[in-house]
Formats: sequence, structure tokens, C-alpha cells
Amino acid sequence: MNRIILSSALVTMLAMPALASEGTLMLDEGMKAKITQTLTDQGYEVRKIQIEDGAYEAYAIKGGKTYEIYMDRDLKILRTDD
Repeated sequence: MNRIILSSALVTMLAMPALASEGTLMLDEGMKAKITQTLTDQGYEVRKIQIEDGAYEAYAIKGGKTYEIYMDRDLKILRTDD
């Protein structure tokens, strides 16, 4: 009985990262660094990064103006609001 429960728990735990990677964005320090570098290369000064409505949202300054930049999981800019 214990082996069945343990096996079920193990299978569930192994499947969780695959499920999470399908629809959930993760925002760890590594991803923040990638977003910051991508936007810095485009001339932005990044102030804050968060996840909003299924996209990465960065608050950044460029040319004295503040922007909200929305990016997908591949770090392609979806839209920019000022």
C-alpha cells in the first residue's frame, strides 16, 4: 500500500514541472536578468519587473519617459504603454 502511494506521489511530482512550464511564467533572478539585459540593449533603464496578465511587465525609462513594456515568454515585446 505504501509503495502505491509513494509511486503515485513520485509520478505527480515529476509531472509538475512539465505542467508548470506550459502555462505559467516564472520570474526568478535569472529571468529578471535576461529581461533587464534585453531591454537595456534597446536603450531602456529597467526599474521594476513583474508578471501581469500572463506576460512579463517591465517598468522602464527611456529618453526621460516612463514605459510599461509587456513581453512574452520568449522575451518578444507584445506592447509598450507610456
